[in-house]
Amino acid sequence: MFDYKSAIFSKINGAGFILLWLFVFSWLPLFCHSSEGRFLKLFWFESGIEHGNPSYNSRFRVNAPESVLHPAFKDRGEVRGNGMMLILMEEDLSQLAGAELYLEVWGGHPGTANKRVSINGRSVYGLADAGTEDRHCSYSYPLIPLKITDLCNGYNAFQFACDAGSSFWGHFIVDNACLRAELKPQHPFLAKEGLVDFQAAVHILPSISNEEMIPIQLSFPQSFLSQIERVDFEGYYIGYDENGDGKTKDWHGFTKDKRPAAIIGSAHSAPFAAKWNASMLPTQKGMAVRAIVHFKNHRDLVYITPPLDGITSPIRTGCDVDIYYSHDLPKPFWSRANKSASCSIDVDADRSRVERAELHVAIWDGGRGETKNPFTLNGHPLEAVGEGKHDVIYRVLPIDPAIVKNGPNRIELLSSTEHHGIEVLLPGPALIVRHRKP
Repeated sequence: MFDYKSAIFSKINGAGFILLWLFVFSWLPLFCHSSEGRFLKLFWFESGIEHGNPSYNSRFRVNAPESVLHPAFKDRGEVRGNGMMLILMEEDLSQLAGAELYLEVWGGHPGTANKRVSINGRSVYGLADAGTEDRHCSYSYPLIPLKITDLCNGYNAFQFACDAGSSFWGHFIVDNACLRAELKPQHPFLAKEGLVDFQAAVHILPSISNEEMIPIQLSFPQSFLSQIERVDFEGYYIGYDENGDGKTKDWHGFTKDKRPAAIIGSAHSAPFAAKWNASMLPTQKGMAVRAIVHFKNHRDLVYITPPLDGITSPIRTGCDVDIYYSHDLPKPFWSRANKSASCSIDVDADRSRVERAELHVAIWDGGRGETKNPFTLNGHPLEAVGEGKHDVIYRVLPIDPAIVKNGPNRIELLSSTEHHGIEVLLPGPALIVRHRKP
């Protein structure tokens, strides 16, 4: 076999060799892994009688059976929800390569157990517990592979249910749901729209500075440039578990109101590039990145590139980054009616060597009431709480290194609201500390 690499590289020396090497390997993923890219059609749940989903409440609520007879809750509007949603998907199922259900789920009242969903009266799928059964506060984003034979070409009925478990009221909320259909490579829709030959991949650009930034860019045939609306970049790495699935080495990020959050970044114009800020990530190998491509004329269609893996964090000398979680989280970690809650985070970095520090926390914001400073670190107030909209807030808060203690660091939570208050979601608050080595 002709050794084309030897034939080419034998003629090149020095800088020319390096430039060619970067060029070849920056484009190599496009040709080596293009067959692994996936086209997905997205069918989001829509509330309202016009979509077949009448509701007695502004949110999609699921209740344990006992709630309909509970003397304290049976007459509340939330309990009238039957846990069933319809999602219209008009697709020839024989043209699908797969299907999956994606959810944004408030974990429910602590102790709620056995969250599950059945599809069209066929199969029952469990929703992986994210800590609620152990009486923690949680919010999760499960992605459930489905059997195509459980679906139908038309209205698909998803019946959600749960058990009371050890909770005072077995109950959880599905804020958003999306039935995602993977199209076969030669799907008639792709052929009609001229997308059968679309392929894309992520590659890493050469870095021209000493900053701990990883420049990434989408590679794709330029004939499709006018059709791309936006590109979202997601990373796989060791970091704070902002999506609460219990994994620190994982694909990071989530959606809020169907929009991406806590991802590497998004690009809205050519050349569809971003910079992956790794300055507050622990030193590591085995990182990866992928892109989700959105199209201008087809808002319900996305293309997910194959992962570009084997990435190593930028070389740093004389310093390191560590993540410190709390080991004494209360169950549940919430505050209401002026009843405070607290935890501690043990840090073993000498404060004199700390260069930067961040506090990461995800909360379910039910309101602070009249409390002026509902969230504090070592007595210092932090703006972790929002406007009480009963939604998820993920905060990355810069911390003055002078506040960080070598040893226990105390987190205090306080809300004067009479009802819901503030929940600190799993995995709880964490301090990420960049410090010089001794």
